[in-house]
Amino acid sequence: MDSPTSSRELATIQPPLLLPYLQSIDLYGLKEMSHVWKCNWNTFLIRHHPPLQFPFQNLTTIFLSSCDKIKYLFSPLIAKYLSNLESVCIRWCNGIEEVISRRDDENTASASSYQDTTFFPRLETLMLGDLPCLKCIDDEKNTWSRSNKISSSVTNTIHDHLQSAQVTGSYWSLCQYPTKIIIYNCAALSSLIPWYAAGQMKRLQKLEIENCSRMMGVFEGSGAGTSPTSLPLQNSTTVAVPQLSNLVTVGIYECDLLTHIFTFSTLKTLSHLKQLKVKRCKTIQVIVKEENKTSSDEEEVVVFPNLETLELDRLPNLNGFFLGMNDFRCPSLVNVMINDCPQWVAFSSGQLETPKLKYVNTSFGKHSLEHGFNFQVRKPFCLNLE
Repeated sequence: MDSPTSSRELATIQPPLLLPYLQSIDLYGLKEMSHVWKCNWNTFLIRHHPPLQFPFQNLTTIFLSSCDKIKYLFSPLIAKYLSNLESVCIRWCNGIEEVISRRDDENTASASSYQDTTFFPRLETLMLGDLPCLKCIDDEKNTWSRSNKISSSVTNTIHDHLQSAQVTGSYWSLCQYPTKIIIYNCAALSSLIPWYAAGQMKRLQKLEIENCSRMMGVFEGSGAGTSPTSLPLQNSTTVAVPQLSNLVTVGIYECDLLTHIFTFSTLKTLSHLKQLKVKRCKTIQVIVKEENKTSSDEEEVVVFPNLETLELDRLPNLNGFFLGMNDFRCPSLVNVMINDCPQWVAFSSGQLETPKLKYVNTSFGKHSLEHGFNFQVRKPFCLNLE
């Protein structure tokens, strides 16, 4: 994207749009490649005067595999222009540390600086697998907006070209946009959903995480200790409570540092959840963690209107689904499997209504629900309803 064009030529020549019809990029086994795309962004923005044209505007699919020298895939600036992107898949890239990074854009206004920008509006799938050095999806210290040391001429050019150059405190993350997120074999990843993105994930329908041995939380906390304390959230609609109103399927497997999956405040957003599977997680104690609640929260009845399948398998420290006093209603629950959970005590400390659940089948025989779902078994047991 960088060509040795003189400033005089720039005044009279508009470079042609690169690869205007390209829809898919598939890169495999490029052992010496360090960047998928890179250029001097300041020069690039000045060159394309007006209107700003960007290559790859029809790109829908990116597949990156076995390219070990690549540290990241996107900068925020290039992400701004991939408006038709539908699928991102990165596998077996041993050097990749983050998907989006501003490490090479220090002297350029970031795409996250423009409050009228909608990133990846058509993104459906984010798949990341076998990435041993992946520490985060977005480099947090680089994704939030901040003032940059940019020359006045470049600043004016960016303002003229993009017509929106107010630096705000807005936060954004790649995790906000997909309908399907699949992560597996990413040993360095400690959390998936950044705290500043959790409140803007209403499109997510499927979440699957497997064998992320250092993951301590699917969702980061509200920001304490993790947020950039030098900058307040300005003009931001982000809230700490994950908004998961379209989430249908959740699968969490072999994440040995997790102690829980959801917090209580998240439950009311899970109105479309149909399938929940948690398996082979050594330290998980509850599926839903209690929080500091008000008296109204303590009296609230939790309803899972669409939950049909619950599978809890080989969870040696699981005590229950939720140990608070709230009552639960699961009117659609028909398939349950609980296997090898020796510490299981109760689904919850409150009451549980499951009108379609007829009985519990354990390794010791059928358990009648006449006495409720909350029962103790001293030995590991198996519950499987077909």
